[in-house]
Amino acid sequence: MRNTLIMAACLFGSIALSVGAHELDPRFDRIAMSVSAEREVDNDTLVAVLFSEHQAQQPRSVSQEVNSAIRWALEKAKQIADVKVQTTQYNTSPIYNKQAITGWRARQSIRLESTNAQTMSELIGELQERLSIESVSYTVSKTARDRVEEALISEALALYRRRAELVAQEFGRKSYRIVELNIDAAGGRPEQFAYAARGIATQEMAAAPAIEAGVQTVTVNVSGNIEIDAEPR
Repeated sequence: MRNTLIMAACLFGSIALSVGAHELDPRFDRIAMSVSAEREVDNDTLVAVLFSEHQAQQPRSVSQEVNSAIRWALEKAKQIADVKVQTTQYNTSPIYNKQAITGWRARQSIRLESTNAQTMSELIGELQERLSIESVSYTVSKTARDRVEEALISEALALYRRRAELVAQEFGRKSYRIVELNIDAAGGRPEQFAYAARGIATQEMAAAPAIEAGVQTVTVNVSGNIEIDAEPR
């Protein structure tokens, strides 16, 4: 009986100590916050997509015509060191008339990229002898974008900490802690120009397009939750 009482007393003492320790833990109020930092960045990379499209009664004929034009364009583009070139999509599809196949259409595109706008503009004009333009756009290179984003992340985090300190001060609390943080970069998407020529290229279309680089806004958003000490100073 005595041993039972001793064990019960020890158990009660353990529970009381646990509750007392829990009551001594600091309590916090949670607050959601978000800030952002942004910067205008000069577009430094020109991207153009050109294509060859042909249709005929036989699929082999359309493929030969398109392949010939694309090979010709690749040879010209690869001669210029400042330009990156790659082929993109290639497709062949039937042409129907009253549910009967009357011919075939083939199309393939190439993508050009360069930080030398003058060289790219001249090459685009030259390639229009046999290709048509699908799109021309300016964007920020990955190197430039990464550099700007790193600077903006530091700026946004510093702003987030200042705001957190301000919130704690305004509530008369002595401390805060960050319990959740999200960092997101946005902006810097390619800027499309209102310059697209579809169909068969002609000599009249072969002039080099006038292109202005412009700028884009890159933004870094920082959001999350802070907890401020629930007890006033």
